[in-house]
Amino acid sequence: MKRMIASFLVLASILLVVGCGGKSEESDILHVGLIVSAAGANDNGYNEFSIEGLNAVAEKYSIETKVVDNADDVPGALTLLAAAGYDLIFSLEYNFDALINNDGSGKSIAEQYPETTFVIFNAFANTAEDGSKIQPNVVEVLFNVNEGSFLAGALSVLANENADVLFGGDYKFVSTDEARAVGFLGGTASSGISVFGNGFISGVDYEAEKLGVTYDYYSDYAAGFAATPAVAQTIATYYDAGCNIIYAAAGGVAVSMRNEAKKAGRLCVDVDANQDAQVPGTILTSVLKNTNVPVFDITEKLVNGELGAVSGTDIYYSMNSGATGITDLSVIEGFVLQTDEAQAVWADIKAEIASIEEQIGSGAIDVIDAQSGEEIDWAELENVVRKN
Repeated sequence: MKRMIASFLVLASILLVVGCGGKSEESDILHVGLIVSAAGANDNGYNEFSIEGLNAVAEKYSIETKVVDNADDVPGALTLLAAAGYDLIFSLEYNFDALINNDGSGKSIAEQYPETTFVIFNAFANTAEDGSKIQPNVVEVLFNVNEGSFLAGALSVLANENADVLFGGDYKFVSTDEARAVGFLGGTASSGISVFGNGFISGVDYEAEKLGVTYDYYSDYAAGFAATPAVAQTIATYYDAGCNIIYAAAGGVAVSMRNEAKKAGRLCVDVDANQDAQVPGTILTSVLKNTNVPVFDITEKLVNGELGAVSGTDIYYSMNSGATGITDLSVIEGFVLQTDEAQAVWADIKAEIASIEEQIGSGAIDVIDAQSGEEIDWAELENVVRKN
């Protein structure tokens, strides 16, 4: 009952902001709404970045904006914004059925409000089995996190190979004389998760081949999205098996990963937001989804009268767009030893990562993308051995 009341109050506040007349009272002003995901507006990343993008575009153009935070009833929030005359609505929550298929009335929200363009993230929810788009006023936004994951994989190898030079005695790395291994945990066996894992292990293979070494790969693509004792045990097992670096794309699993990495004296790679400072010195880097980029870009298309060209399509935001990549490594850099040797090696590593990033941007390195239906060919990864 409390959740229902809270949801009603949030939705009622939308009506108070936009007014009963909605856009008709200010027909020359464009209205853009944004519904954040359950993580909330102050999540230090995914949602917060999107709000920054909305604020930035609102400062540049004369538009009215509304951010809906903690909306338990996402379909209700979508409906009220659309009914109030909003031109463009971004929804960052994984809640698509009412919008695209049926809200219980026999029609979808998108069908009932054809003059509104809706933007969803990280899923082909508006794509039918034959590849056609279901609703002509829904935009699917995808991030090329395969590219950022590739960088993270290459960086993991470089950090692992040079761990004894780079880092001090507080770490407890397994020597490369004993093992070379990395791990990955994904929330579910889907293309939306495989895009992270496949990109990561491809980056590992790329750098391992250059160095003439081979890496063992431990993975779990059904870890779920919660920090559970079972997940913590899986992660601890990977570290015990010789992994010095583990990557997780599984929501709350990252909490378990950070904790276990800290206990083991090892490293990990996080996702979506810049999480590097969550457990300083434990997170090597984070693979980013800079949602501010598509929010600004698509809203600008609305302002310029270009939204029709992308409505009913999917848009990929690559590393070149600034929407994905890895962090600037400034946090982990603070834990690199101040010796001349360590600083020289670290500079070389950063230069190598910059070179790889440039090659991905130019197309010289084509990173496998599970989101586009590409499947990994393990036989081609000659410097990686799957262990489970």
